[in-house]
Amino acid sequence: MMYDQKTGDQKFIEMMRDFVKGHANQNASTESFKAYVDKHMKPAMDLEGNKRMDWFFRQWVYGTEIPRYKMEYWYEPAGGSEVSLNFTITQSDVSPTFKMIVPVYVDFDGNIVRLGDVSISGSGTSQVYKVKLPRRPKRVMINYYNDVLATESLNSAK
Repeated sequence: MMYDQKTGDQKFIEMMRDFVKGHANQNASTESFKAYVDKHMKPAMDLEGNKRMDWFFRQWVYGTEIPRYKMEYWYEPAGGSEVSLNFTITQSDVSPTFKMIVPVYVDFDGNIVRLGDVSISGSGTSQVYKVKLPRRPKRVMINYYNDVLATESLNSAK
């Protein structure tokens, strides 16, 4: 969730260095780690609007739910070689309060590019997202690098 197109995992690495430095020769706890995550979180991670990662720890540290994801996508012409990628993401097997940020990737002939992230809550299907691309990718994927713990992540073209 802290990944950035330009700097990669640098923000995550900085957070971990800060945490290790702050706990040198001391015991660490889940709550002390959570404080560092809250301090370093990106605005896009604030799914509850409280500048805290309570939702994440509630689900992934203290909870036991594991979501299932499915992406459906289709293309529309956008002029010249450009295409409009249209997609929805379905999250299932979770409670109504379960939230997650799901990464979306495209494959341009072996060059995997992170297109962005979709926030989704509860079991259900997202709105239709439309993204203009310079050309049609070989494939579109969610959770390509197993970024999100899930029982299954399916990608299907319509």
